[in-house]
Amino acid sequence: MVRQLSIMLSGRLLLLVLVAALSQTAMAESLLRTEKQYRLAAWHFYQDDYYQALLQLSMTAESPAKTSLLQAGLLLQLDMPAATARLLQQLLDDQTLSGKLPRQLRNVALLQYSRFLFEQQQSDQAEHYLGQLSGPLDDLSGEAELLKQLLNWPAINTADSGVFDRLAGHNELPYVVINQILALRQQQQPQPALVMLEQLNNRLQPETATGFWRQLFRWRWSDPLISSDSERQALADYLQLLQAGLLVDQLQWADAQQVLSQFASNSVLTLPAMILYRDVLTENRQIPSLLSVLQQLIDRYPYADASWLAAHQLGNQFERALAQQDALAAYRWADQYYQQQLTINSGHARPLTLSQLAESSGLSGWQSYQLRQQPGLFQLNSQLNALQQLQQLQQQRLDRLKKLGEVIDFKLAQQQQLLTSALPDLSARQQALQLQAEQLAASIASAKAEPMAMQLWLGDSEQNYAQLHVMLSKARGRADALSAAGRDVADAKQRLSRLEGILQWHYQYNRAQRHWQLDKQQQQLTAELARIGQALERLSRLDGKTERLLLQQQQLAAMTVQESQFGAALFVQQQQLLAGLNSGLEQIRLAEREKLLEMRRFNTQAIARVMEQLLLTSQEEQ
Repeated sequence: MVRQLSIMLSGRLLLLVLVAALSQTAMAESLLRTEKQYRLAAWHFYQDDYYQALLQLSMTAESPAKTSLLQAGLLLQLDMPAATARLLQQLLDDQTLSGKLPRQLRNVALLQYSRFLFEQQQSDQAEHYLGQLSGPLDDLSGEAELLKQLLNWPAINTADSGVFDRLAGHNELPYVVINQILALRQQQQPQPALVMLEQLNNRLQPETATGFWRQLFRWRWSDPLISSDSERQALADYLQLLQAGLLVDQLQWADAQQVLSQFASNSVLTLPAMILYRDVLTENRQIPSLLSVLQQLIDRYPYADASWLAAHQLGNQFERALAQQDALAAYRWADQYYQQQLTINSGHARPLTLSQLAESSGLSGWQSYQLRQQPGLFQLNSQLNALQQLQQLQQQRLDRLKKLGEVIDFKLAQQQQLLTSALPDLSARQQALQLQAEQLAASIASAKAEPMAMQLWLGDSEQNYAQLHVMLSKARGRADALSAAGRDVADAKQRLSRLEGILQWHYQYNRAQRHWQLDKQQQQLTAELARIGQALERLSRLDGKTERLLLQQQQLAAMTVQESQFGAALFVQQQQLLAGLNSGLEQIRLAEREKLLEMRRFNTQAIARVMEQLLLTSQEEQ
């Protein structure tokens, strides 16, 4: 039992990567985004929302080794150990990638992948990766030693007296010691095993605080085995049951009966304890107590093999006590009991559905019992529950994508209506601007042909020269008028000519700069008008829809397709698991039916034997 429980022990992992990710001062925008995604992923993890945590991690672009390790732990929480193993294998086989991990976290990946390989019965590969652990192991030493024991079972070191000091404070200590005790028992050394058991009872300690990485790599269907009072009590019950078994091995029946008589009646190990108690009471010939235990087995565990055997053993005890009439009555009652159990067994043939698994009330008592007792069925049921939760989360995401699609469709329709109605007016304005630009270009070309066109003077820096040019033009007009009137204005015209020459020189001096600026501004205006024309043409082709919204619509459509494909894959996997669960239940039902038929035949022989003895006794009395 301890070997099975130890397989599901959670990893004792460190908080180094998350702390490093959250405390790093990143200057680049990509690193800041990565830090944000790690914070969001950690928040969702502590909210038990592992699906959303995975989605946040998928958006990170930095530290692929760290991301892979975090994703592996989250996939394990979603009951996807195969996907977890694939990620860990990729991480470990890529020396460049795994080399970026700190030593402790690389040990985490090695240990978790080794454990998965062991569970897949690939012991050689598990030992290969386990051997790559580099010390010191610190908090991982307990789990590493436990896994090493399981890989080497039963050839483990049973004379390791220093295990209590070496693994002091480790949650795996009880299970490492229990494996040593079981190995000693297998070697038929009950006395040293009892001594070690007593030492273990004296050294049990409460669990240390649970950190981030230890929670991350914890099997979702099982909490750490010493994390609560109830599980600590279950461990104590197992040690008590193991002690009784070792006493039986030493034929100390009275001491074993004393230990079992104090066993808890509401423990998860009550059934194996009652079975052992039954055997001890039979050996000690405690008939009244034995009959009481047999009746309790029948009443409390109707689906267990031990209860079916107990129905026959009731008559057997009366027969051994030479109470033939009572024995016959008990055997006949047992025959009716077996017939009733066979009828009930036939009713278990109906396969389970997903709706029944979704509600605990949808399962029969026999189905619930088998899902609790059979490790394979328990795991299948846990994976189905995890897939159902994942489907619910995935459906919520689909609903959000649908709502976003509806919003984008509404915006597109609204924009189409607005832009389509405004497009003719915008086109008309664009054409008017184009015409004005052409007229302006013609005016500039005409002004360039003039000696000193007013429109071509530079801005504020030449406004004084422009005013002087106007004044000279007016003075030239008055001089011409005076000359026509017969006045002598030759000197005035000569001075005006000199002034005009100065202005003409200044105008020609800045002509190159003036024309370059005009050409540049005309080119900019032409380019802007062309851009506006292209934008209007693009809007016309898009039928009033903007490219940004169209791109978002395409992205949403692609994401919806991916989510739908993911949902279909989940459904297929769910049906496969359900088929495996029903197949396992059917095999158990058929095996139980064969056992019941065999027990009924054996009980019928006992009835015939007792009836024959009663007949002989009756004849002798006559």
